[in-house]
Amino acid sequence: MVKKFLALILALSLFAAPALCELTVERTEGERFFPDEKAWVYHFTYAYPHIVGEDYTCALINDTYQMAFDELTQLVLPMFANAEDMRFDGKNEVTHDYSVMCNNGRVLSVLERRSQTMGEEGIRYTLEALTFDVGGMYAGETLTLRGVALIQAGVDASSLEDVNAQDYPALGNLISGSSGEIGAALIPVLYQEFAHLQEEGVMDPEKTYDDFVMEFSPTRDFYTDENGDLVFFFPPALMAEPSFDALAFAFSPERLNELLPAGEE
Repeated sequence: MVKKFLALILALSLFAAPALCELTVERTEGERFFPDEKAWVYHFTYAYPHIVGEDYTCALINDTYQMAFDELTQLVLPMFANAEDMRFDGKNEVTHDYSVMCNNGRVLSVLERRSQTMGEEGIRYTLEALTFDVGGMYAGETLTLRGVALIQAGVDASSLEDVNAQDYPALGNLISGSSGEIGAALIPVLYQEFAHLQEEGVMDPEKTYDDFVMEFSPTRDFYTDENGDLVFFFPPALMAEPSFDALAFAFSPERLNELLPAGEE
């Protein structure tokens, strides 16, 4: 009897869902000078995430950041340091930093903060976010807006393209929609917020609607947080006084579903 019970427990354990574990993220940081440390024109201070582990998922995520770092340090900055029209005042600071916004064993969402002196134009600030699948069939790859929303809503499917809306009635519009359609539904809502912030002097009052949709893209300018929300941020270029303190707006997957038109029956 005992042997049968133990065998049953063992059999059940083989089919149990694996526990979701956070990735171990280490901070890689340093500085580089271009063309050299004694007569530098560009000083690059950097920090980017490194995922500890030797599996395929870790390798893909690390490759994403390593390739971007290599392109900047081996091509872009050396070229800028030797181009007369990119030297500006001769002492240019470039800084890259990041924050992990969500690391829940299912996704890893990272917000990067970048700044660069631009001569008389002052400092240019930019924000960029990437969200990776770490626990599904797309492990190691970046996810679309729709993909992040569905995963954070708890959708379990071998492929996010094959989700059955009948299995998730509260998310039917999100399942049948696309990232582009989600973005289109968000634009009027977030532009209203933007216009209000213009009146308060937080956003640049000279920016028009056309400027807004050119600078801000809901399908690009977002990350996800530990609450499972999708967080959309306005690029610093839209601010009256650009900085990294750009305002952000959180939407639950259910709220995004409500914004979308109902799909066909």
